[in-house]
Amino acid sequence: MKTTLLCLLMILTLLPVSFSSAESAPETTDPFTEMVLNAAPEAASAEQPLLLPGVDFGDGESILRFKAVTEDELIIRLYADSPENKPFLTVLFRPVTKENRRNITLTGVHDLYIVLEGSGTFNSLRAFHNVEEIEAALRAERNTVYEDEIPARYLKDCEHRGTIDKFTYQAHDYFNDLALYEKTAYVYLPCGYDPANTYDLLILCHGIGGSEAEWGLPSANSRVRQIMDNLIDSGEIRPFIVVTPNGRAGKTDDYSSFYSFDRELRDDLLPALAAAYAVDITDRSRCAMAGLSMGGMQTINLGIGRCLDLFSAFGAFSAAPTSNGAATIAANLNAHPDLPIRVFYNICGTEDSIALVSATSAFQNLADMTGQLDDKNFYVQLVSGGHDFSVWYLGFYNFARMIGEIK
Repeated sequence: MKTTLLCLLMILTLLPVSFSSAESAPETTDPFTEMVLNAAPEAASAEQPLLLPGVDFGDGESILRFKAVTEDELIIRLYADSPENKPFLTVLFRPVTKENRRNITLTGVHDLYIVLEGSGTFNSLRAFHNVEEIEAALRAERNTVYEDEIPARYLKDCEHRGTIDKFTYQAHDYFNDLALYEKTAYVYLPCGYDPANTYDLLILCHGIGGSEAEWGLPSANSRVRQIMDNLIDSGEIRPFIVVTPNGRAGKTDDYSSFYSFDRELRDDLLPALAAAYAVDITDRSRCAMAGLSMGGMQTINLGIGRCLDLFSAFGAFSAAPTSNGAATIAANLNAHPDLPIRVFYNICGTEDSIALVSATSAFQNLADMTGQLDDKNFYVQLVSGGHDFSVWYLGFYNFARMIGEIK
């Protein structure tokens, strides 16, 4: 593995326009070889990508670490054998991103194509070639669809912190007399939020006993903010906006009001958000809905059941006992073949005495009942845990990675 990756780096040094000089592998225990690069998008475009022929990736796993500088956004895409194939690695740099590290499982000999998009300079590449010394790091960096635990580095404050707005808007009392009243939601805005841009949107719903604050956005040590900040800062996801509303559709504590929240979403909350923030609620591909417990029920019954024209991605975390079963979900999806599903992700704790049965009935055999779901957009995760935030924060972390994936 060390020899093959060193050969890759030697090939990079031969590219006259984009790559300049190399440093040999250190004699110490530092398990990497570093290349200093000077690559700009005009030197590696989609129309004329850089080609590195016959690169031997060996038969094991390795890590590539990238450094780049950009004042806006720089995307690095690596393709094996043809730029017409799906890239096997995509790395995003933003002004706040210092470096990106990715593990690769590609093996064997391939022609390697590099495409740069955006603006800035791709500065350096470090290839970790001693896999035995970094086995723990490889496990931590493995880019799976979902992970079984949140890496510790995402559960701490980030240097580049997003902000939390307390957002007030006018809503109708859909549970009573339709009278207007003022409601509150919390809004996470990513670091560097620019109203001139357009951001994806996630509506994140609470449980039956909670409120707009249950996900902890107003807290100084908000887990949701920490996870978002670190995922964005590492370049793993695109920045997007998270909104935690109060899921009761009226001035009442009656839990029945949860079942009318789709009306508020459609007619009050989403239009108010579009007026105040840089989101496009007319593009369902950029809008997602998720929630814990009763919020998971709302995601399934109201999001998939009544608002498929508004959202394309759905996350149900320990969906409550009144959630629709698989047959009803499939019927809703099959009634709208023109509204494809980007992601439907389900998670539940195996010791959850409240929601395990209902959550299971929502996803069991579901993919067999509809052509809208398959292994590319439908995910079920059962983890050890109860009806609590150890499961729900993990669900949020995994769902954020899915919907924020860099294309």
